Amino acid sequence: MQGDSYKQSADLMARVGPEPDVSALTEELRRSATDYGVMARVDKVENVRFCRWPGQTDDGKKWNDAGRGKPAFPWDGASDTRIPLADEVVNGLVDLCSTSFWRSMLRVSPTNISQLDQAVTAHNLMDWCVNARMYNDLTREVELLSQYLWTYGWTGVHVTWQQELGQKEQYLTMDQVMALAAQSPEGSVLADLPNLIANPEADDQSAELLQAAFPNLKKRRALKAVRDLRDEGECEFPVPTMVTNKPMIAALAPWDELTFPPETTDIQSARVVFRRFYMTEAQLLNKVETEEWDEEWAKEAINTMGRFSNFADYTYSMGIAQNSVLDRENLIEVVYAYQKAVDEDGIPGVFYTVFSPQVGDKWGYFEALDYAHGQYPFVIWRSELIHRQITESRGVPEVCMTWQEEVKAQRDSVFDYTSLATLPPIEVPKTRGGNLKIGPAVQVPVLRRGEIGFLAPPAREPGVAFQLIAAIEAQTDRYFGRPTEKVPPVITQMRQQRLINNWLHGWTEAFRQVLSLTLQYIGVQEIQRITASPTVLPENVQDFDVMLKFDIRELSTDLVTEKLKAISSLVLPLDTAGVIDRAKLISVALRAIDPTLATELVMQQGPAAQKMFNETNDEIALMSLGNPPQLRENDPTAAMRLQFSQQVLQSNPKYQAQLQQDPLFQANLQKYLENLQFSVQQQQNAVTGRLGVQA
Repeated sequence: MQGDSYKQSADLMARVGPEPDVSALTEELRRSATDYGVMARVDKVENVRFCRWPGQTDDGKKWNDAGRGKPAFPWDGASDTRIPLADEVVNGLVDLCSTSFWRSMLRVSPTNISQLDQAVTAHNLMDWCVNARMYNDLTREVELLSQYLWTYGWTGVHVTWQQELGQKEQYLTMDQVMALAAQSPEGSVLADLPNLIANPEADDQSAELLQAAFPNLKKRRALKAVRDLRDEGECEFPVPTMVTNKPMIAALAPWDELTFPPETTDIQSARVVFRRFYMTEAQLLNKVETEEWDEEWAKEAINTMGRFSNFADYTYSMGIAQNSVLDRENLIEVVYAYQKAVDEDGIPGVFYTVFSPQVGDKWGYFEALDYAHGQYPFVIWRSELIHRQITESRGVPEVCMTWQEEVKAQRDSVFDYTSLATLPPIEVPKTRGGNLKIGPAVQVPVLRRGEIGFLAPPAREPGVAFQLIAAIEAQTDRYFGRPTEKVPPVITQMRQQRLINNWLHGWTEAFRQVLSLTLQYIGVQEIQRITASPTVLPENVQDFDVMLKFDIRELSTDLVTEKLKAISSLVLPLDTAGVIDRAKLISVALRAIDPTLATELVMQQGPAAQKMFNETNDEIALMSLGNPPQLRENDPTAAMRLQFSQQVLQSNPKYQAQLQQDPLFQANLQKYLENLQFSVQQQQNAVTGRLGVQA
């Protein structure tokens, strides 16, 4: 049965026709989201992380009447504490991922050295996307993505370009209409528009002209506008306006919001990828208006509101919400199915179908995806690489489930032992019955001494339990590379660096798609406005490499400080050949000290050199007018300013002629150059003082 469904769904990927096969897509969705015990795996992972089991009570104790189906063990009221070991590990890894993301260095590099200026502009464009346009969304999606990753073992993002239309009120007066008519050629329809508006019998023609001038204006509103112009001399009517036009990255919950065939090893080679949305009625109807979704299909989908595909048996139920407070009663299940295939003309591309499993064989939309990068708009993260199949990666709860249970068992035993030792069972004569009360200062009448006594508790050393708990915690720290005194720092660094490299690699792929979409959907003039650069960027993202890097050692402020001191005092003085890029060194140092300040203060090397050249040019121009030179003390940029000064003087014949005739200009320039040369000499003297000889 399972093999038949696999073959059926495999055939649909070779070629797409004029209409999608919704039945095959629905069967593939069922297979992708339900086979191989997906629901049981999700339940187990969430139950471990969130410490959930049958018969739980709020007070953390076991009670016979708590719905366990069996008596509480070892007694009614025994300890049943929650140990959030997996939750603690997940949140620690989320902290590490979030910190490394926001402190990482984003770089856009050219694939060809001749495109250096374009790469600088592309870098500034990406910096605007991440730290301005997408910032609010990323602050949420970055953390959510890492939560999914370490809980379920894999996750992904949906990278799209979001365009949403809103409405604004357009104000129009008869004076504006008459001005427009006056500017129109004589004899044209627009030239006669004021007369048409004044004629009640020409309302239809006037309304059509308004609709031509303002697309998407409904006929009813156009007629009302014409009447208002005639009666009141002014009118208002709604016109569409772009309210959202930006790249979007959405973190997706595995098997719920994102799923694909279980044999998939690389998301870009998957036969089909499913993205599940839960939409409101208003959102669905907006898609009908703005993206031309099928209206009849939308009405049928709205009638299925509150019914969803269950992971286990694909019947209509609340699915994943069974173990949470999630309520989707007023939402509609909508699925996007993305396929890489060729059309009837043999042209390859990514095609997507919008459908709902509850609506049968109908679909809401079917079209080729027009993204220039030609890839699925998805990027996948895996917590570990233990198998080629993506879904084989394990989350933290799967790894440390038994460790958490061991710690819980020991904690419960210590609590129960303490309870038993505090008030042990009491030996009483059978004749006394069950009316004995025990408590502080309670008087217990006896017939003879010794007839009532406490039963000796079992011989046990609670310290053994604490030793075992400490051993499990040390094992957990070492396995996940958590920085504690029990784990050698080198192991922590290696494991955390491997984790971060994998984490940032996924973001590199995501930002590469973001850059491609930005180049595709933002015009040249808008890019020039954003980057303050006249450089025109190519539309092909293949011309650039996007990289995100972060060194885990930068989390140690003391280590970073010592490293920067060593570079400044030991390495820079020896750099007589100038092989060290000092501009990049300043950028790295400032980012290590304060990433926020680095974003505000550091400019790219190209603009920085241009800024210094402009300053030098301005200073020489002011000296030529008779102004005194601007002198600097121990200027680290003196060598570069000397070079720029030579370029400015040699390229301007007027400066050369003025130097022969103007003693003041000559004296000021000589003082300016001597000041720069003195700074260069001071730096060389510092090297000589360390080495004993001139380098």
